[in-house]
Order: sequence, then structure tokens, then C-alpha cells
Amino acid sequence: MNWSSSVLTSVSSDTEPSILVTFDNAKYIFNTSENTTRSFLQSGRNWKKARAIFYTQARIEKMGGLPGLLMTFADATIDNLNLIAPLGFNHILSSMRFYTYRDTINIKSTELPWIAPATSTPIPCYKDDNLTVYTIPVLPRSEDFTRLSETAASNVSSAEPTESIVSESFSDTSGKRKRESSPDFPPKRLKVGDKNVKGKILYSPPLWDKTKDDNFRPETLSGELADEYRFAIIHSMFPNTRPNSQKVAKKPKSLPKKKDSKVVALEHVSPPLNEEKADVDDYRRVTPPPGFKLQLPNPTSNLPPSDNPPAMSYLLVGPQYRGKFNVARALELGVPNGNLRSLLARGQTVTFEVQDGEETITRTVRSDEVLGEAEKTAAIVILDVPSIAHIPALVASFRGSEFYQKFWSEDPTIFETTEREYNLRVAYSMCGPGVLEDERYKAFMRGFGPLAHHIIGSREHCSDPVTFTSAAYNQLRLNTLDEKMFRIPKYNLTPKKALSEVSGLPSNVFEMSSSLKINMRPWIPPAPDPEVIKRDKFHPIASGAVPLEFSPVLSESIKEAKESIAQVVLQKNAESETEPGADVGIISLGTGGSLPSKYRNVLSTLVTIPNWGNIMLDAGEGTWGQMVRNFGLDNSIYNVWQALRDLKCIFISHMHADHHIGLANILAKRKLLDPPPSHPLYVVTIRGVHLYLREMSAIQDLGLNDPSGNGVIPVFSESMHYNSRGAYSGQGVWHIGGDEPWLDYEASVNNGKKMCDALGLDSFKTVDVFHRCRCFGVVFRHKDGWSTAFSADTSPSENLRRNATGVTVLIHEATMADEEAEMAKKKNHSTIGQAIAEGKKMSAKNIVLTHFSARYPKMPPYLTRRTPTPSDFATQNVVVPTFDHTNLTIGDMWKMQFYLSSVNCNFSDTFDQDEDEDVSAPTGNVSLG
Repeated sequence: MNWSSSVLTSVSSDTEPSILVTFDNAKYIFNTSENTTRSFLQSGRNWKKARAIFYTQARIEKMGGLPGLLMTFADATIDNLNLIAPLGFNHILSSMRFYTYRDTINIKSTELPWIAPATSTPIPCYKDDNLTVYTIPVLPRSEDFTRLSETAASNVSSAEPTESIVSESFSDTSGKRKRESSPDFPPKRLKVGDKNVKGKILYSPPLWDKTKDDNFRPETLSGELADEYRFAIIHSMFPNTRPNSQKVAKKPKSLPKKKDSKVVALEHVSPPLNEEKADVDDYRRVTPPPGFKLQLPNPTSNLPPSDNPPAMSYLLVGPQYRGKFNVARALELGVPNGNLRSLLARGQTVTFEVQDGEETITRTVRSDEVLGEAEKTAAIVILDVPSIAHIPALVASFRGSEFYQKFWSEDPTIFETTEREYNLRVAYSMCGPGVLEDERYKAFMRGFGPLAHHIIGSREHCSDPVTFTSAAYNQLRLNTLDEKMFRIPKYNLTPKKALSEVSGLPSNVFEMSSSLKINMRPWIPPAPDPEVIKRDKFHPIASGAVPLEFSPVLSESIKEAKESIAQVVLQKNAESETEPGADVGIISLGTGGSLPSKYRNVLSTLVTIPNWGNIMLDAGEGTWGQMVRNFGLDNSIYNVWQALRDLKCIFISHMHADHHIGLANILAKRKLLDPPPSHPLYVVTIRGVHLYLREMSAIQDLGLNDPSGNGVIPVFSESMHYNSRGAYSGQGVWHIGGDEPWLDYEASVNNGKKMCDALGLDSFKTVDVFHRCRCFGVVFRHKDGWSTAFSADTSPSENLRRNATGVTVLIHEATMADEEAEMAKKKNHSTIGQAIAEGKKMSAKNIVLTHFSARYPKMPPYLTRRTPTPSDFATQNVVVPTFDHTNLTIGDMWKMQFYLSSVNCNFSDTFDQDEDEDVSAPTGNVSLG
């Protein structure tokens, strides 16, 4: 069987490294940062047969793309998936429970210890018919992490390991029992010990006793009970009650358990969901474990707080391939045709009777007598080295292990003179600042010998090309129309320092790029994948290698639009009156609905208020990367770090994944600002979002408890409601959902007032709208005389219409095409026509359309049917469709009506129907919305 390795994503403005290992029957993924799903679509690679995902760190930067990817995999009919990661991973995965749910996939989650047991041969963390994977825990040199060694080894845990998939050793050390999906009705206690009956959730008696308490709060759990509870949560997220596979499953094997251990089985019943009585936030979800909506117990990994956490590296050993069967030798030995030869080919010894002259004798033949020399087993090492403080522990892991010295040596010339058991062909290095140029690391790299090809992912030594070239190509073309409105994503094809300028590196060194592919068998050295390269229409034009060409119709349309705009600008310049808020920016960071695509990321809009600050409306996965591509990382006056520093409010409308998965990463990046911000960041949203941020903060500091007072300040959407009556609603679907002290109503109201003062707002009011879960739109009015309304996800809403009357800018979702009105009604979304009609009803000056479905690439024809002229163009109800990286100002929104004809013409010129009908693209809705 042939196999390969490739780079799905590299170090760039919008991605972290993600490595693929591909066999005919399986795929393995290492790290899934934000934008992983979208990168699959852009590259043309697919996720079919994905079997396992490994993580080098339990950090947002490495696993930000996981929730979207899991739901996409489930929708793509992947039945089983293994997740293998360091301690803390299950806590982060559990914290995603409010917005990550699929009942068609079985997830097996394994946590890895930071301190491995002292053995001459390390125990693999994963093994199947293709790969054997070993872990290399790497802790930075510090006193805190030295103390960790005393406790970490006892904190290994895994969920449902199976003998053929996850190494038996990890299941044995955990002693965890199999748990299945949660009950839909109040649990009924059944007999103890029945573990193989479908539809049971299993608790140990101690946890069962805890959960029976009416005042049960998960945050009171610790140790093994806390771990067990997290496993129950994960099973409720992926109950596998409607498996994709139609095959008859084999009876599950009984898992090992501790001596005298007992379990309590709870019957699972799944009646039809009564949507009228169901909690609005639990749409389509089976009833979860007790305490599901309360705060999780603290993680039990005992990791000390650190900005420089440990990292897990991995050694991948491929399958063994026996030598070629020697038919002539088999004939010489008298081996008959058929089954005996098959057994020999599989490496077995056979005994048979053969005629020797007139005598019949018994002959035994070993496989090595008829098989040629076996191929050397190929191996890959994936190294995550965040800082120079990690180098000593990494080197010591190889130096002190007899097993690892089969792959690495302090004297690499030994590999040239001695027979090798393994051929380590590829070494991926994900290097933090200063690592690659550290002499210790250079020597370590050389220790893998002359056969190793080193793939380097380092922000100091890698270029930063555009990742999503399909969207950038369209933006590049539209930039000719208006270079300010249609901004080209920031990129850099020249690294800060080329690898060739770093002395002392091994000979076979390559920059990690997202097009790189390495064939492991048959061996082909690293080279760009032509299938990925041919999809890139942006860089050949941006570099000048290929001219930018337009059809005659588009060229003429652009010319006419520019001439009309120039005339109107002259007229406006002659007018003395300036429109209120004319310089306020409306920047579309993501304009897609529900799913990312090659052309649109999921939703986020940034409102920039000069001299006051910035407001972000929703933050879908990849929003930080979109900000970087929009503002850049260079030393310009207003780069992305300044835009982040000026961010004073993030409003998250609801819990559907496509609207907030990117939030935590933005908060993590804000913690990197140096000097720290001099003002707080107010996060306005519902309790569920605030709760998962608090839970994630137990693993990674997001600034929620900043002693300076300039960290993240919670404001609850319910407290800012336009019809608020001085307290949260105590009942109905709009109740706050909890009783924690941090939900204090008066504190939230006061924080909201401070936020308005900081941004110069007269008011900031949330509005409940119609969607399939608790969802709020928002209307804010500035003291300078302009106003903005954001619909969030909703069907036409009277509440929003009433509260947003006369707004300067209405930002309204336009998920469905007009012919999909019935689907829009069913899913509580709006069509393009409905969004425009709502804007007209509320007398909005500008109607900005966003949250478009990936199903259609063009605007409705009626938007371009009316041709504006310099003497006759719209100044009220101006319709403004948006695209990713559309940079608007309130004063320039009128221009879009002159551009729409050119925009539609450009779509006609560039849309490739065959390419867009990608068989691997998901068809479901990752957010259930």
C-alpha cells in the first residue's frame, strides 16, 4: 500500500501548521487550527476516510478548527474518529458542548500524559494497520514544569479505547469505563454491570450518587470523578444514536475495568422531540447529563499557568513491507501453489509433505527463504518546539532512549556505516521564535541523518502567501474597480530571513508550504502538489508572472462605473454638509452563512469608529485570520495589532458555531498585546458563551480575570434588552439560564453603560429575533448622529423593525436566495429580498447584506436591473451586498450601486462550475442553524 504526507496548512496570517498523512484506506491529521475545514476546500484535498486527529498542544491556536471540522466530518458520513491530545484536551472539548453536537459519529478521545513511564521501549499512544504513533512530551525548562513530573503521570485518561485503534496501555492506565449517550428523560436506575446494551449511559456509583443530588453542580467534582463527568459530556455531544453507516455493527468488545468496579446503567429513550416544549437552546439535541448547563469541574491536568506551555511531538512509524515473493525459489523448495504460498508471503512458516525421489518427506519452509529483502520501515517525526526553553527536553528524550536512537544519533555519520532498522524520511519542525537558529536545535536536526528531509514551519523563516486564493483572486479583480473598497488580502512572498541564510542546517531543508507533498512509498522527495498549485489563480497574477485580464464587457462596465463615481464625487465635494458618521467603517471580515467556503468565511463584521474604538459583530471561526489579512502585520500606522487594541466591544448574537468559534482566539491574541491595552474589552452575549469562555480560561488565559481591570468584561445580552424591566426574565425561553454570581444583573447593566461611554454611544439595545435558538440582534446609536442595526440570524422580525427605525446602516442576514423562501422560513433565516424589504420598512439609509449561503455565487438580477446615473442614483435604502474584505464607510456606501453590474459580470467571468461542485464539500449546516 502506498502512502504520503502533505502540508494542509502552514504558518501564515490565518493558519497554524496542519499535517496530513494519507493511506488508501485512512487519513491522519496533526493539529487543526482555525480555517482547517476551509483549507481542505481550497486545496481540493478531501477528508474522506479520516481516522484520527492528533494534537501537539491543548491550546486554542492548535485546535480552534476542531468543532467545525467534527461536525463537517459527521455530515460527510465519517462514522468513527479518534482524537488524541495532551492533558486538558477533554476539558476544552467539553467546553464546546453548547455548540458542537452530532448524533451520527462516534468520537473516542484519548488524553496523553506529560510524563511518560520509564521504559526501554516507549509505549505507542496509537496503533492500527497503517501507523504506530509514539509520543514525545516536551516540557520547557522551568521549576514549575519540573514539579509537574510528580503528578502528571497519574492523570492519564482515555475514552473508549479499543484494542485495534488506541494503544491498550493507555486504556489500562485510565481504568475508565465505557459510557454511552445520555437519557432524554429523567434517568431510571437499572441493574449494575450491563455494559453492552445499546442505549445506556454508564456512571460509576460514586458519580451516580453525586448526580442524584438536586443541588448537584459539576464544578464541585475533582480527580477521577471530574474526568468521568467530562467523558459523559463528550458522549452527549456525540451520542452516535443515528450512525451514518448502514452496516451491521459487530458486538462491541467488553473493555477492561478495575477489579470489583461497578457501573450504573441508565436507560436511554429517544421519543420524538416536542419542539414546542423543548428548550430553545437544545434544538435537536438528546437530553444531556445532569448539570450539562452548569460550569464544568476544573481540569485535573495540574498544568501550571504559563505563556509557554509544554508541547507534544510525535514519531510515526509506517507499516512494514515484506520482500518480493521468489517464485523460482518456492518451486525449488517444492512449495505447492495456493494457501501455503500465501502464508509464506505474509511472513509465516509452513510445513508440508513433498516427494523426494521415491520418499515422501515433511519439509518446513520459513518465509525468509522465499521472500526477498524487506523494505526498510519508513518513519516521520512531527516536532512542536514553541521556544528555545523546550530544546533541552526534546534532545534529552532522544538521547536517553535506546528506541529513539534507532531514528536519531548524536553522531549522524553512524547511519552511513551501520544497517538501519528504520528510514526516518521526514522531520516536520514547528519552530517558535529563535528555535531554528539555536545551535542546539541545528545539531539535533542533523542527528536524524542524511536521509531525513526537514520541513520547517517558522514565522521567522517562512513566507506568508495568501491561503484562500479563490477569494483573493476575485478580490484582486474587484480591486481594479475600487482599491479602497475591495482591498487585496495582505501577503508576503519573501520571508524575514530565508532558510538558505541560516548556517549549519542539514542539507535537505524545505520551507513548510500548504502545497507541499511527500510520497513516502514509493519515495518521492518533497515537492509542490500540482493539484493544489493549479487551483491558485491569485499568486501568478500578483507576482506579475501572468497578466490580469478582463472580458471586453467587464472592462467597459468598470470604465463606466468609475466615470459615474468620479462625477458624483465632484458633486459631493461641492456640497458643504458632511454626512454624520461618514468616516465610520463597516468591514466585512466574513460574509458566509453557516459553512465556510473557498469564497466566503463565516460571519464577522467590524465597525470602526474613528477616535472612539471598534465594535465586532459576531466572530466566526477564522475571524482573527481575516483581520490579519485585512490590516496586515507590518509596521503600518494601523496594522492588525492596532485594530485589536482599539477593539472595545464584541457582540455575539447566539450560540450557533458559525457566529462565535473565532472569539476565543481573538481574546487569546489580545493577551499578546505589548504593552497591554489601556481599556477593557466588553463582550456582549448570552450566558452560554460567557460560560464556555470561563471554562476555556481554566486551560488558557483569555484575559477574563485581568487584575488591571482592562481585560475582558462580561455584559449579558438580556440586561441590554430594549424592553428590560430591571431584572432578568425568570421564565420562558428568554430566561438567563443560570444563577451564578457572575450573572449579576446590575453589574452587567453598569458595564454596558461604561461600554457606551467608552464608544461614544447614546444607546446599545439588544433585540430578540426569530431563530432556532436564543438569538439577539442589536441596535446602537452614536452621539454623533449615526446608527447601526445588526439583524443576526433571523427571519423577518417585527421587533428589529420597530427598534431600528431610521437607522443609518442596517446589516441584515441574507442567507437564502429568493426562490428558497420556504426553506428560509423553515430554518428561520431571511432571503435576500426579505432582507431588502425589511430595510425599506424601517427606512434604513443603507442596507448591508451579509451571511450568504454558499449555494449561489451571484446577486439576484433585479439588483442590477436599475442602472444608476450621476444625476439619478439612490440615497435612501441603498442596497450594499458584501464580500469578504469589503471595506466600506458610511459615506461611501452609495458607490456600491454603481459597482453591482461590474461585480456580477466579474462573477460570470470567473465562476468555474466544475470546480465549485466539489464532491468533498459538506452539505450540512455546522451550526444547526
